[in-house]
Amino acid sequence: MKRQPLQQSLAVTNGWRYAPLMLNLVARDLKKKYRASFLGYAWCVLNPLLIMIIMTVVFSRMFRQSIENYPIYFFCGRMMYVFVTSGAGAVMKSLVGNAALMRKTRVPYYMFPFSAFLTALVDFLFNLVAFAIVMIFTGTPVNHRILAFPLVILQAGIFTFGFGLLLAIANIYFRDIQYLYAAFTTAWMYLTPLFYPVTSLPEGIRGIIQRWNPLYYFVEQTRSIFLDRAWPNQITMLKGFAVGFIFLALSLLLYNRVKKNMMLYL
Repeated sequence: MKRQPLQQSLAVTNGWRYAPLMLNLVARDLKKKYRASFLGYAWCVLNPLLIMIIMTVVFSRMFRQSIENYPIYFFCGRMMYVFVTSGAGAVMKSLVGNAALMRKTRVPYYMFPFSAFLTALVDFLFNLVAFAIVMIFTGTPVNHRILAFPLVILQAGIFTFGFGLLLAIANIYFRDIQYLYAAFTTAWMYLTPLFYPVTSLPEGIRGIIQRWNPLYYFVEQTRSIFLDRAWPNQITMLKGFAVGFIFLALSLLLYNRVKKNMMLYL
């Protein structure tokens, strides 16, 4: 047992050696998610399309005077929301959900949260296929500013993994976290301008969302790129990276603090 901390440290330094395991975990999670579905992976594309159509029918008339190209407006917000909330939720469940496998193997524990994050990233790439279909159907043009979109994905990814890892560690000791998270993400959805314009909110609430809601940073930059065909605001981009690295640093510090004893609670 005394050798385990040393093995864990070496595993972090040489994490690339576990790439085959990581790929197997991602493949396992994807197969588990869609194996009972008749359409399989096609749902990754069809599901966001169906939701976009429903939301457009319901809300486009309500906001038609303030939002141009509502399908793209809504899709930009929703795909970033789903990436962050679903990704963090998957990472949150990864340690508890793989407890039996963690007891049988000597791989670094962080492999399981990171593989859950990669699975969410694959789902996000499928969402981008659906997004491309909507852009073609609505005749939405793109320009060279689309080159900034990977930076938005990077910001959102750093935040998602950091936030999810914090939740995963908390979920080990307080299993109610995973149930509270469902209520939290519902509230988060309504506090993020996904299907409504932020200008429709009272000034005080609008200021809080624009300053303190990390999702707003990612959604706003995505809309700047695809709706306004402009470079994302530099301040918003810096805020996106800052909040991502803060959560990532906090999660890694906490992980290093509890990794020696976490198996006692799994």
